[in-house]
Amino acid sequence: MIPGINPAIKNANVDEKAFVRIEAIINSMTPEERRTPKVLNGNRRKRIARGSGTSIQDVNKLIKQFGEMQKMMSRFAQKGFQNALMNNKNFKLN
Repeated sequence: MIPGINPAIKNANVDEKAFVRIEAIINSMTPEERRTPKVLNGNRRKRIARGSGTSIQDVNKLIKQFGEMQKMMSRFAQKGFQNALMNNKNFKLN
C-alpha cells in the first residue's frame, strides 16, 4: 500500500470477481486497443464484451474508469503527487 493513504483504503474489501472481469476484458482487446482506447468503436466494444463474457456496459465502464485514472495521473504529474492528493476528495492523508 502507499504510505500516507487513509487506513480505510488499506482495509478495503477487494472484489476478486471484478479483477477477473477486468482481466478478461483487457485480454480480449488487441494490443492496439490496449494502447489507444480511443479506437474502440461500437463493433469493437461488442466483440470485446463477447470475447470476455461480459456486457458492453462492463466494457464501457472499464474504458471510462481508465480515462478518469489517466486524467488523475496527469494531474498528479502536473501538480506534484502530494498536492494532487490533497486536492482530490477521494484520498485523505494521515
